[in-house]
Amino acid sequence: MTARKITTAVIALLASVAASLAGAATFRVDDSASIPQESSATLQWRHIAPSRGGDNTIEGSTTVQVRLNLAPWLNRSGRVFLVLPEQPIGPVRVSWTTQGRLLPGQLVSGQRALVQAGPITSPVLDETLILKIETDGTRMSSAVRLNFHFEIDID
Repeated sequence: MTARKITTAVIALLASVAASLAGAATFRVDDSASIPQESSATLQWRHIAPSRGGDNTIEGSTTVQVRLNLAPWLNRSGRVFLVLPEQPIGPVRVSWTTQGRLLPGQLVSGQRALVQAGPITSPVLDETLILKIETDGTRMSSAVRLNFHFEIDID
């Protein structure tokens, strides 16, 4: 193979990769029909008495009935993520279990975590998430609202 043919092949390969990346996009998923089962999660100190290790963690749990409107992406393939933006109180750790329609997982505020991947075959995805929340209690001076949302990357 000549240098010119190799150069042409490399350019064609790069153009094909660029075209496939240009087709991928991230969108916010409408989850406005999701309902928390409790109006707020009560967080309690992990240890009743101060520990020598300085563990100031407060923790609690809550259940959310998630309803995702995936109709705009029906019959396409993509990846759905649970997103927890940065929080003014510092790092918040969240883990969750599911009934199987979404993946269980964990994340820290400022991150997103994969909860579903593959073809979108239903316009609405219903799931129950049981969330466990942990953060540093010394940084909490009042109630804080955690605004989770979902995003989808479409292939």
